[in-house]
Amino acid sequence: MEKVNISTILASAIHESKNQVGTLLYQLQTVKESLGVETPQNRKIIQIEESLKKLNDEWVEYLYLYRLASDGYELHPDTFLMEEFLDDQVFALSPSAIAKDLQLNFECDSKLTGCFDERLMTAVVSTAVYNAFRYAKSEILLTAFQDKNFLIINVEDDGPGFVDDEEHHDALLDDNTGLGLYFAELSANAHTYGETCGYIEKSASRFGGACLSVHLPQTP
Repeated sequence: MEKVNISTILASAIHESKNQVGTLLYQLQTVKESLGVETPQNRKIIQIEESLKKLNDEWVEYLYLYRLASDGYELHPDTFLMEEFLDDQVFALSPSAIAKDLQLNFECDSKLTGCFDERLMTAVVSTAVYNAFRYAKSEILLTAFQDKNFLIINVEDDGPGFVDDEEHHDALLDDNTGLGLYFAELSANAHTYGETCGYIEKSASRFGGACLSVHLPQTP
């Protein structure tokens, strides 16, 4: 009997599950609209909706992770105005931030541009922000800037930050599956210019919390 490729089966199952979550989100939106904004049940529905969105984003992350790890992902880099990119991320994730009573903002130079794969970086930023939702006290900030030949995208929060224990470092910036940092690292590594690869760094944020920095090589 031909050997079963379990990775391909799992990837297919995740894709199907992602589609089912998408259907549930659509149905939930219909229920929310029928109940009206001011109903007592609306806040609970929003919480369920945000949980499903997070689950959907995790499925997307797993699919990208599978393709990156198996060299089956074709990078599609393009040049983006960073102000627009970060604004899009804040817009997409703001409902989840509001549901948790957190502020989500961004800062960057209005003329800053960067070259990267938009799908991968959107997934990396959303994963990092969802992780920050677990620890932030009141604020999460997205920033972007150019340092020499690297575009740097930061996700900062005002949570407890890092301690000396390396294991605890990973727990603060990783999600429940333990794959968040690995996914971010593979996604950054996939961005190359010549012999230079992208990478990630963990540090303290300006608020004393955690900061995940994604360094992406750019054309000099």
